[in-house]
Amino acid sequence: MNSDSDSNIHAYFANKSIFVTGGTGFLGKILIEKLLRSCYQLKHIYVLVRSKKGKKPIERLHELFDAPSLFDKVSELHPEYKEKIIAVEGDLTADNLGLSEKDRNILKENVSIIFHSAATVRFDEPLKVAVNINVIGTKKVLELCKSLNKLEVLVHVSTAYANCDKKYVTEEVFKPPVMPDKIIEACDWIKDDFIDLLNDKIIHPKPNTYTYTKAIAEYLVYQESFRIPSVIVRPSIVGASWLEPFPGWLDNYNGPTGLYVAHNMGVLHCMVGNKEAAADIIPVDVVINMMLASAWFRGTGKTQKLNVFNCTSDRSNRVTWDMIQSYCNKISVKYPSKNLFYLPYFRFTTSRLVRNIACFLEQLVPAYFADFVLKALNRRPMY
Repeated sequence: MNSDSDSNIHAYFANKSIFVTGGTGFLGKILIEKLLRSCYQLKHIYVLVRSKKGKKPIERLHELFDAPSLFDKVSELHPEYKEKIIAVEGDLTADNLGLSEKDRNILKENVSIIFHSAATVRFDEPLKVAVNINVIGTKKVLELCKSLNKLEVLVHVSTAYANCDKKYVTEEVFKPPVMPDKIIEACDWIKDDFIDLLNDKIIHPKPNTYTYTKAIAEYLVYQESFRIPSVIVRPSIVGASWLEPFPGWLDNYNGPTGLYVAHNMGVLHCMVGNKEAAADIIPVDVVINMMLASAWFRGTGKTQKLNVFNCTSDRSNRVTWDMIQSYCNKISVKYPSKNLFYLPYFRFTTSRLVRNIACFLEQLVPAYFADFVLKALNRRPMY
């Protein structure tokens, strides 16, 4: 997205205040950096931040500024950029988002645009926790939207896999496996151990609690979209940056990044998967550009309905897991890890039996042997 003052998107964000949830996460960091670098004429960015591990919201916000090299370009262009960002103490799981009356009034009178990207992305998250964050948290953000005097658009970040049980995922909101109010009510009174016992049956045909709750959250946004101007952005697997703020920026081991690292260290050799399937990895800066463009599209009245935008890779430039496998094997030879444990090589298989045998012979046996040697040398086992 162009940062020139002639850009329509740049002009749209000028003199507007923005509220961001998930601002300390991977997407949130790049979103804030992009806004400050390309849309610096904005008024303020209010970031919802909760206290964590004894650190106050303002301290966690300062940690955001310390993200390696992330804000170097912004600092060079706009040395006073930190004055644009305001930490708002709150919690997605708390009543009224945990906002004080003072902060709620500030948001009410100032915020025009909301980016809701906060979510738990763990596939194995207990159902109650996933519902509380991804569904009830979204409901609370929607309630906040209703109280804002200047709201022009809510950008809700979902996932391209929210409807992965369907053969074709068009840009529309599908009816969820259960209505939002029903799952919220059920999680409120059913005991944790019982709901965990029934987890697989409850979420069927979804593969995990993440996709299950994100599908329900989308429907919540749809239900309120007749009163709240909204758009939904559905990225696929979000990977490192392509161009902005510079190629390859990343701050986590989520998704395919963990696979790359484990392979490069020689601790992962085999996974169950179809190597001919698409590796739908989308650069984080592409996702952010779509989020900003979609906010402009809805906020300027280009449409009056709820738009859904699938942010995925194009089939004309298709990347498969077989290609990823090949790249990993080549790169690990060219750039070997400093913490190499075993000869790095990697492959996909469709057989769980083959995977289990490979895991035992190529991962567990070497790991136990290495720990045995370390113990014999009176050193701490590592594997």
